[in-house]
Amino acid sequence: MFNLFKKNEERSFKKVEIAVCSLLIHAAKLDGEYKDIEKTTIKVCLRELGLKDKEYIDALLIKSEELEKDSIQILEMTKEIKKLDYDKRLEIIEMLLKTIYSDEKTHHYENNLVRRVAGLIYVEDVHIGELKQKLK
Repeated sequence: MFNLFKKNEERSFKKVEIAVCSLLIHAAKLDGEYKDIEKTTIKVCLRELGLKDKEYIDALLIKSEELEKDSIQILEMTKEIKKLDYDKRLEIIEMLLKTIYSDEKTHHYENNLVRRVAGLIYVEDVHIGELKQKLK
C-alpha cells in the first residue's frame, strides 16, 4: 500500500484525509444504517492508506462524521481526491467498495454513489468492474 497520509502531530487534518474519510462515512450511511462493522472497515481502510496512529484515526473519524452530516454534496468530498494520481484514486474507490460491502448487503443508492464518485474523480468503468469482481 502507499503512504498517502503522513503523521501530523498537531491533529489538524489534511483536506485529503477528511475528504476520503467523509466519503467512506457517507457511503456507509447511505443505506440508512451506520453499523460498527462499517466503522471498523473505515478505520482499516485509513490504516491501509498510511495512517497508523489509532487516536489520530479516531479523531479524524469524529471530525469527518461531523462534516459529513453537514455536507449535502459529494462534489466537495471528491475535490481533493481527484488531485491524486490514478492508482491512488483507484485505491480509494476500492476502499469505498470495501466499506459498502462490509455490511454484507448492497443498496442501489450505494452502487449509484460508486458510479458518481468514479465519474467525478475520473476512474474508468472497466477498473471499477475489476475491483468489484476482486472484492466479491
